[in-house]
Amino acid sequence: MNDRLRSAAGRIGQSRIFLTVLALALVSAMGLFAERLVSAQQTRSQLPSPTDLSRTFINVAKEVKPAVVNIDVVEKAKRQALRLPEGFPEIPGFGDTTPRKQKGTGSGVIISPDGYILTNNHVAGDADQIKVTLSDGREFTARRVGTDPETDLAVVKIDATGLPFAKLGDSDKVEQGEWVIALGSPFGLQQTMTAGIVSATGRDLRQMIGNGAGTFTQFIQTDASINPGNSGGPLVNMEGEVIGINTLIFSETGTSRGIGFAIPSTLAHKVYAQLMKNGKVTRGYLGVMLGPVTPGIAKSVGYNGTDGAVVADVAREDSPAAKAGLQSGDVITEFEGKPVKSPKELTDMVADSPVGKLATLKYVRDGRPRTATVSLGERPPLNDREEQAGGEDDGKAENVGKLGIGVINLSPEFTRQARLRIASGVVVQNVQPDSPAEEAGLRRGDVIHRINRVPVTDRQGFLQALASIKGEKQITMQIERGGQLGFVTLNLE
Repeated sequence: MNDRLRSAAGRIGQSRIFLTVLALALVSAMGLFAERLVSAQQTRSQLPSPTDLSRTFINVAKEVKPAVVNIDVVEKAKRQALRLPEGFPEIPGFGDTTPRKQKGTGSGVIISPDGYILTNNHVAGDADQIKVTLSDGREFTARRVGTDPETDLAVVKIDATGLPFAKLGDSDKVEQGEWVIALGSPFGLQQTMTAGIVSATGRDLRQMIGNGAGTFTQFIQTDASINPGNSGGPLVNMEGEVIGINTLIFSETGTSRGIGFAIPSTLAHKVYAQLMKNGKVTRGYLGVMLGPVTPGIAKSVGYNGTDGAVVADVAREDSPAAKAGLQSGDVITEFEGKPVKSPKELTDMVADSPVGKLATLKYVRDGRPRTATVSLGERPPLNDREEQAGGEDDGKAENVGKLGIGVINLSPEFTRQARLRIASGVVVQNVQPDSPAEEAGLRRGDVIHRINRVPVTDRQGFLQALASIKGEKQITMQIERGGQLGFVTLNLE
């Protein structure tokens, strides 16, 4: 009997312990739930209300708008001379080349109290007359301090003191998703404000729209409405800091489609400092034309990897790169001890180096690592090169199988007229539609100098080079076009 009582008592004790533990667990869970509920309520209470958000926009506008200006420009453009066919009677005024006035409008932002204004080069760079209208309605005639076409930035100056000015922020800290405000004079409507977010950072637009996009610019993309006339105005964060200078849009209609771009303020600040000091921007210059290291190019030049920058061509015989012995096909892997991952990265590193600096770079040629010391020159102003096309046919062009091109031998006349850098190879005479050659961008008049690592001297050599790499799914050609060497890769699958 005593054993039974003891057994029952034990079971009751165990049940009490279980119930106690269960009760404690429930209390703990309820406490944790209550704590999280309070935390969630506190978090919700910390979120700004629509009214608070509106007030932030209002405050930023009040702070920055006084520093935003409207810029009206007048530029004298010469009329193109037109000639009447021989025998036609003279028409009064026909063929007149007298300059005519062209007017334009844009925006700018005051960045010092003594009247220095940051804007776009395409707004004020070629203007003969610049008129600046302040937010309070006052008008001033401005003078141009300096311009930098390669970043599309310019500085102009008005004679005034005690002006409201904006602060340039740190665009390196800008993140995708941030609220931003664009201010300016779209379509001449002064002091207009639009809002949106940072759609992306670090946009390199050169492949899409060429050097007009800015050689050294990694743009901030925004969906804040930017329209004609906004150019040169500020892109502002919610702290009232200028993080960009609005400069261009992508649009089929010429008006905003929610894809606008601004020059980062960190770059603008560097350019502004040089324009203030020298009236221009000086940059280091290597004297090469660069391309990305694709797998096909890497294979053709004997390089293992895709990091680096391939030298498509060396600019001139007296360029810093030429004097250092660099050649087309070299892959630059390191500059001043820093690894080179892309052509853009190398271009930026060279440009940021002082003129005259003795720079050490490492490169690979025919699979072998090498080192060179280069005395950097000064980067010359932008100039457009006209592409030369066409060729002299010394016989019937022979279409080459899967490639989709017809090639002919070089003639002495064509070699002389085209001023070829390399006086051997074959001329592309025709390119078949939808062929690997067309997809790779080959054109009539291109001169092919090498296939993968095999030099091409004439048409027979071209065919032999192709036969030696039969079965390849991809080949890379070194070509010359318009006096410049380069590489194209053909996919044969």
